[in-house]
Amino acid sequence: MTSPLRGRTVLETGTVGDDRRPALIAAALQSLARDHRNIVGVPVVPFPGGAGIHDPSGSFIWLDEQPERLLGAAIALHLRKATSRLDIVVPDIHRELAPAVARRATQWNIPIEVFSLDGKSLTTVDPQPAAAERDCEFDIDQFRSVISEAGAEVVIEHGVLTGEVAGLEVCRVVFEDEWRLRVGVGSQDREAFQMLHGDAPSLDSLVRVVEFVQTYRRSTADPHPLNRLSPERWMRSTYTSADSRELPSCTQMSGVLPRGSMSDASPAFAVTQRDGVTRLLAFTTGTDLGAVVDAADHAEWSAHQDEVSEIVVVVDGRNRLPVLDAIAERSVKPMRIVSQSELASL
Repeated sequence: MTSPLRGRTVLETGTVGDDRRPALIAAALQSLARDHRNIVGVPVVPFPGGAGIHDPSGSFIWLDEQPERLLGAAIALHLRKATSRLDIVVPDIHRELAPAVARRATQWNIPIEVFSLDGKSLTTVDPQPAAAERDCEFDIDQFRSVISEAGAEVVIEHGVLTGEVAGLEVCRVVFEDEWRLRVGVGSQDREAFQMLHGDAPSLDSLVRVVEFVQTYRRSTADPHPLNRLSPERWMRSTYTSADSRELPSCTQMSGVLPRGSMSDASPAFAVTQRDGVTRLLAFTTGTDLGAVVDAADHAEWSAHQDEVSEIVVVVDGRNRLPVLDAIAERSVKPMRIVSQSELASL
């Protein structure tokens, strides 16, 4: 369906500076809400990454950054304002992500409709299933043995092979005329390491990096940039590597979407099985409302060998917030929020 705007103000995405964008989003959102839901005279309320109009008849929310994850914040605002429905607008610059947002919207017991801004019209977006995980395009065995021998954990996600120490990436296989194992924490560190050491033997170089990183990826280590990166994956690694208690069968999994940078918030996933019950664990730190929608989407992913019976979102104790429980209660698939200490009793 389309809803013409009859010549009113519409944001032409990608053509204005950041300083003007919030004002133009607000003007466009007011026009859209008026024409689409007959919501008039209600102020636009900005929030990090988007803006919304909240009327008892419904919330009308524009997701301007990472809409597939910002859906979590939109759901939280809808519940907080106690509106009757939730309409999501995905701007042109995120058109390719709109089907993923629509898919994720179906995973909640909330009346949600997702629209793409198409020129001066809103177009209803149909959900599309998540793509299957890609395989590596190279022979992994030669790299796997080097990473393991150096003391790092071999991790394969969406066709990318890396080595990790307590959840922190310390090497990656990249294509440079041919597939090579490059050492370093992140792309810039890999480039700097290569400039300093050239094509030094990967094993020797990686052993030194692993030993250095291990010094700081410990709970007793002094504050350091290396223990502030990828905290979610560190939390998962702590759980899966614990040997002081009996763990259920546990398998680490990649996210539905490929990872961004190591500084981006993104839950780390694992699947446990005990007594015929399959649970999806989503480890997250901070107050990441996107983690709950990531987890709900993951539970429906075709990569699961068995149907997920329950989603468990694991947070650190300081971020065991009521808003997360309120969102979890609306999940189609059973979901609960637990702290790290509570996880031990599952």
